[in-house]
Amino acid sequence: MTELSPELASGAVRAALTSLYDKKTETQQKQLAKAIESGDEKKVAELQATLAEIQKKYSVATWIPDAANRMAKQLNFGTHISKGVHSSSKGDNVNFEMNNNLPKGIIGHQSLFNPKIDASGNAAALPLFSFFDFNVSKDKKIMDYIIEDNVHFKHSLAKNKEESEKYFHIFRNLLTGELTKPCTSEYNKQMLWAVDQDSDFYICIVPLYPSSLTNLVYEKVQEIKYSDAVKTARKNRFLVNAEKMPYVTLSDIATVTIGGSNPQGVSRHMSSQRGKNYLLPSLPPIIKQERTFKLSKFANSIFSMAMEYNAREAIQSIFKAIKNTRNIVDVREARKRAIDEVLYQVFATAEDIRTNMPAGWSKDYELDHSQKLWLDPKRADLEGEEDFKAEREQEDDWHRDIVHSFARWLNTLMQTEFKTIANDFGDAEHLDWEREIEDMKKRYERAGKGVFL
Repeated sequence: MTELSPELASGAVRAALTSLYDKKTETQQKQLAKAIESGDEKKVAELQATLAEIQKKYSVATWIPDAANRMAKQLNFGTHISKGVHSSSKGDNVNFEMNNNLPKGIIGHQSLFNPKIDASGNAAALPLFSFFDFNVSKDKKIMDYIIEDNVHFKHSLAKNKEESEKYFHIFRNLLTGELTKPCTSEYNKQMLWAVDQDSDFYICIVPLYPSSLTNLVYEKVQEIKYSDAVKTARKNRFLVNAEKMPYVTLSDIATVTIGGSNPQGVSRHMSSQRGKNYLLPSLPPIIKQERTFKLSKFANSIFSMAMEYNAREAIQSIFKAIKNTRNIVDVREARKRAIDEVLYQVFATAEDIRTNMPAGWSKDYELDHSQKLWLDPKRADLEGEEDFKAEREQEDDWHRDIVHSFARWLNTLMQTEFKTIANDFGDAEHLDWEREIEDMKKRYERAGKGVFL
């Protein structure tokens, strides 16, 4: 990491103000470039005069005193913010620092290595936050040097040494949040915590919103869900010749929006998040009775009442999707997801039988021959089973039988459930179910997990 010299400190201040100026005058600069290109000298002169006037406001000599004497009084910094609990709260924010480690398996603000300080207050003063948030190097911002009480930065805010130190201390007190008289608000929640059972004394606890922690969670979830690397990995999953890369999928995530249509009125982090905060699942475990599929020796198909029971939740989802007669994309997608879940259950059950049953077990069962070829692959390696092995290698015939059996089974379930429209489940639906299992089969094969191998 480069040592901060007086020149680098002064350069960082100027660069931060230039960045603020560019952002403020982005529209005018585009108009100026267009006017120069078109040769409109009058427009060029007007825009140059306007930009020169604005540029004066972003000089070190003008902007820093204004920031210290006006903006600093309108912003409240902290890792935990009051407006996150209620957007109308005028209570103080707090910079929370704690060295105690949390118990294993629990995360909180204490888990953050370098929490990002948030700011709330008058939106017109938020450029001061942008100034503090300016990157001086890869891992250091202006606010970091101010909080560290860096001597070179202390003297980079004005030509006069005493003035520079005065502005620096205003900024540092603002960022470190050293509250001598902390203030709460009637909009904040309060809890009274008894000091001991035999005393009438209580500690008043005022919970604040852990903005630094929720901002990190938001950024991590956004990266996991929407980063270019994840998008590429998801896309490559279904491409034959593309490189397959692992990626994380997050499910059961809720969001809570803070600040309504004006999240900037809550805090700077909330503005960058457009008010959205992710809630990860924090629920007690759902204890389910383990269901093991038992294939009867007298059953002629794996597609039986036992399989119906094994996949009953997914089958109920199909029923629900069919009952919803609206022909919209969401309904069709819900039906497809439910059918996919049934197929996952079928293939998982089949794989369990194929893996755990001993070679040749199917000789004692009444299964259709095509399903014996599917579910008892190790039988082909036994002595005297050359014919069985040869039949397994004739894949098209017995694969087709299994696809037909699945479609016939699912169609029968639909006809039983929907007796009044049973005749509607005919050849077209039968072909739909066959296409679903063929599509799922291909997906497994692309993933290198053939379900009929």
